[in-house]
Amino acid sequence: MSDSPPKPCRVLRIITRLNVGGPARHVTWLMQDMDPARYHQTLAAGRVHPGEDDLGPELWAQGLRWRDLPRLGRSINPRDDLLTLAAILKMMVELKPHVLCTHASKAGLLGRTAAMLYRPVAALAGWPRLRCVHTFHGHTFHSYFGPMKTSLFLAMERFLAHWGTWRIITISPRQYREIVETYGVGRPGQALVVPLGIDLEPFAETQAGRKRFREELGVGDGEFLVGAVGRVAPVKNYGLFLRAAAALRDRDPELFARCRFALVGGGSEAEMKDLGEQARKLGLEGRVSFLGSRGDREAFFPGLDLLLLTSNNEGTPLAILEGGACGLPVVATAVGGVPDLLGAAAQDLGGGLTLRERGVTAPAGEAEALARALALLLGDGERAARLGGALKQYVRQNHAKSRLVSDIEKLYDQAESRG
Repeated sequence: MSDSPPKPCRVLRIITRLNVGGPARHVTWLMQDMDPARYHQTLAAGRVHPGEDDLGPELWAQGLRWRDLPRLGRSINPRDDLLTLAAILKMMVELKPHVLCTHASKAGLLGRTAAMLYRPVAALAGWPRLRCVHTFHGHTFHSYFGPMKTSLFLAMERFLAHWGTWRIITISPRQYREIVETYGVGRPGQALVVPLGIDLEPFAETQAGRKRFREELGVGDGEFLVGAVGRVAPVKNYGLFLRAAAALRDRDPELFARCRFALVGGGSEAEMKDLGEQARKLGLEGRVSFLGSRGDREAFFPGLDLLLLTSNNEGTPLAILEGGACGLPVVATAVGGVPDLLGAAAQDLGGGLTLRERGVTAPAGEAEALARALALLLGDGERAARLGGALKQYVRQNHAKSRLVSDIEKLYDQAESRG
């Protein structure tokens, strides 16, 4: 008589909200691709805030279902937070999970606090011991809040890492160094790096999408289309995207005359209006298209000639991975996990510019440096193609979602085997 198969590992996964962006897509791929015979996953999510782009309808159409945590929000609200904490505890008692996996700061705060309250009850009842895994997709330890609020959040993260967390996942080596070494979050050996993975299938063939997107915008064959991709939020610093375009005009008017600029990403009505006003004041009307959130990444990424990232803070930017999968050359601020993606420094170009193995980085906030980098790559097609090709090879070898899923499955197996 053969042994019966092992019972599936029960996973409760919580994310603050399913807005358009890297964390929600990361969660989606894990929910859809992890082996359902080995892992019974339940997803719980807060609601997308007004003015944010909602990935929910797209995920619902794909068949992904989740439990609603209607009071789970980014800001601190004692009443809503207590009600959410109670709802998470109720789910834990119902599901008796082996693993709790939290994504983003607020989900991590309430989820791990609930786990600390749940564990004594589970031990008395003889339920499985709960292991908590928290994923830092970015962090809020700079460029988000004022000093007092930042200090409070950092203190809470240190407490929860020590007392409420089994493993901390960071998504790049640089993010690991920032969180563990610079900010002192976590115990020795607790944190590990699990790089992001993406769905490469939409970028297997790019010519049709590129043609369609450029025709839609009326971009000619002799023109360059420079794009920024991602949700509109202060940390993304899209005002710098506009200032870099204006600085390119002042530096090289002839090159600028061949350039168009596009922002793919949605935000609140007020944020979009403000960006439009900034473009007008900079004299960029007619040169910049604000396209809002779009789902046709197989078209808009290949349709670009260069990807420009202007963020003040990042984890691992999904835009660089998806643009890289298409072979796009990248100019980016050297923040978060960006240098890890673009590779080791190959040449100091002066003024803070660094030529890397797979792209060019500039200091955060410096429009003139970004304009120099744009001129460098747009004016040297061979170098741009070489960097884009190197990034494409790197992404396809290291950031497939199949590798991500395999890494997470192994981690959950370790969690369950420890008790």
